[in-house]
Amino acid sequence: MALNFSKAVNRLFTATTPLLRLIIKLVRGNSSSKTLPVWATSVIYFLRKFYYARKIINFLGLNLGNFFSIYPINIPTITIQPNLDFLILELPPRYEPFVPNGIGYVYNILKDVNIRFQIIDVNIVFYHRYHSKRVLENISPFTTPDGYVMPNDPWTPTTAKEWERPEVLKYFMSQIEEVIQEISEKPPKAIGISVHGINRALSKLFVKALRERMPGIVIVVGGYDCVYREIGPRIFPDFDYMFIGETEMTLGTFIRDLTVGKKPKDLPGIISRFDSPERVWAEPPLLENLDSAGFPRYEWSDLGLYMNYAGNRIMPITATRGCKWGKCRFCAECFPFRKRSSRNVVDEIEYFAQQGIYSFVFNESDVNGEPQLLSDICSEIIRRDLNVHLMGQLRIDKKNTKEHFALLAKAGFKYLRFGIDGWTDKILRLQRKGYKMDLVLENLRNCKKVGLFSAVNIVVGIPGETEEDVDDMIKNLLHYSNYYDMLSQANTLILAGGSHYYKNPEKHGIRFRGDKKSIYEQHPYFVPTDLWYSTEPYIDQEIRVRRMDKILNELDKHQVAIGEAALDLLDNLKTRENELKQRL
Repeated sequence: MALNFSKAVNRLFTATTPLLRLIIKLVRGNSSSKTLPVWATSVIYFLRKFYYARKIINFLGLNLGNFFSIYPINIPTITIQPNLDFLILELPPRYEPFVPNGIGYVYNILKDVNIRFQIIDVNIVFYHRYHSKRVLENISPFTTPDGYVMPNDPWTPTTAKEWERPEVLKYFMSQIEEVIQEISEKPPKAIGISVHGINRALSKLFVKALRERMPGIVIVVGGYDCVYREIGPRIFPDFDYMFIGETEMTLGTFIRDLTVGKKPKDLPGIISRFDSPERVWAEPPLLENLDSAGFPRYEWSDLGLYMNYAGNRIMPITATRGCKWGKCRFCAECFPFRKRSSRNVVDEIEYFAQQGIYSFVFNESDVNGEPQLLSDICSEIIRRDLNVHLMGQLRIDKKNTKEHFALLAKAGFKYLRFGIDGWTDKILRLQRKGYKMDLVLENLRNCKKVGLFSAVNIVVGIPGETEEDVDDMIKNLLHYSNYYDMLSQANTLILAGGSHYYKNPEKHGIRFRGDKKSIYEQHPYFVPTDLWYSTEPYIDQEIRVRRMDKILNELDKHQVAIGEAALDLLDNLKTRENELKQRL
């Protein structure tokens, strides 16, 4: 009962925005007037402030959510099997308590190879250790032994920067030492870790400490940090083997050779410290028939662990890989588009529904990269009469008709986020999005007509953007606000490695504070915001943050719901700007 009540409380918070929409609609009736009575404005103001009640509760130290948490639960100890050929670890953090989807596919590869291997999700163990201690001991704020005040939940997207702080790393490294001790007592032949932006710092400390204890251990790395061969070795240099991109076609043979004592080298898609000086790089072969990989079932872990401290759990799935459009100038997406069959995707959904998991998020760039595939998935869900809740990000598309959205709603879609990014025809053109605002309006209207919750996002500060463009974006955001429920994400432009802007800065008037070559060598993943700006007109990070602040303030004045992630990001950006100014 406590768990169900927890879900009810969570839903009450998140339902604020649709409730406001309903109140506004009832008050306005059929009138086209934008003016509301004073009493209605007061009610709306109160309810909008209630939307941020979680922050107030946390600030007051009430920990209301602790009363409705899932704890105590049985948190597994980290125990390593002896005589392993290959040990794979998922190190923290991973956003939310999601299953590690990529490692799920790795498991499918390794189970067909005749080796002894084990996969341990260290992240989920640490997640529940942290929150069970916080909740059961009623700790607020959570403070490390050295006195550092931790965030209430370090596993959210808005707290990612915490995992770069020495105090946070020191706290979790004390627990990592337990894992290293286990490894040293039962050494495997090789250890694999998945490395990405938010766990990179802790992963580096882990590898360093492990090598000090076990100098001869073989380290194999992969993950999002290893997508580009020019970038991966520079941001995570301490490895023996690095898999670039996908591994389905290369991992099996490699690990089989490695475990029989060979030292593989000069292999397609793999960088090794054993490679010949004269080797010629060859890209890894890509899996074209995604169905043949099978979907992950996570047999190696307890699915019951994958819920957050309030009892909510969502299963990530992917119907496609890569981006069908793949032309946005700010995006670093690099994989070619491929798809699974609708039947295979729904087989996965049905499998987990039978395990008691009913909420799914499509964890890909655009779930409608191929609209017909999405329609086929929904039709198959309906045919099988599966009672599931679905969410995902969509690209604006002329095939997003009212009938299409009605099919999505019938299949179980509840939440859709549109990656609009630009909010004028000019900005969309500069971002190279491939559509105009009239199609944006048509998509949002069609979605709203069938009652789906829709969120949108925005990217601020691209080269060529003017103050007049910002004003026009605000006008459009307000003009279209009856057709979306929330601005969920707002980001200033990131000069990300692999993006068009990163590869061709001169074409877009991007300049650097220092030597470009040395800056790229030091910052291959993305260029820090204080080291670059754009011209015609001049835009630096201070201007980007100011423009985002202006946009969010204007939306707030007009009772447009703004997602907590967008607000927290703006707060973090302001804090960072102030820190930079103080340093200067």
